[in-house]
Amino acid sequence: MRLQRRNPRKSQRRGAAIVEMALILPVFVVLTFGSIEVCQRLYTKNSAVIAAYEACRVATRPNSDTEIVRQQCTTLLEQQSVAGASIQIRNITKGRDNLDEIETGDEIRVRLTIPWSDNTVSRYVVGDQGTFRVQAFMLRE
Repeated sequence: MRLQRRNPRKSQRRGAAIVEMALILPVFVVLTFGSIEVCQRLYTKNSAVIAAYEACRVATRPNSDTEIVRQQCTTLLEQQSVAGASIQIRNITKGRDNLDEIETGDEIRVRLTIPWSDNTVSRYVVGDQGTFRVQAFMLRE
């Protein structure tokens, strides 16, 4: 019967693999969670852009007013789980913050200011960085 000896080189290699994993794993975890967080922020910003555009589209209709536009924008933001938005609707041509006495051809702006802190699940990699702003412009029909 022949006795087999353990290969000392193999056990040394196993230890090296554990050390390599211990060095690489934290970097891999940070990259993974960072990617998730950045994608979530891009989704939030895109949702806000869509809401601003759709609210501005509603504002261009002849029978719309400020409250209808604000309600449409709020509904769209709630459907996309965007929280804490402040909505500003402005008649750029007349310099007013409402749609009263608006005429055909007047320029309308819908601006949303949204805090990052209310719209991220994690803040491990990117952190809270204040607010972001999106806006849409259209002419009244």
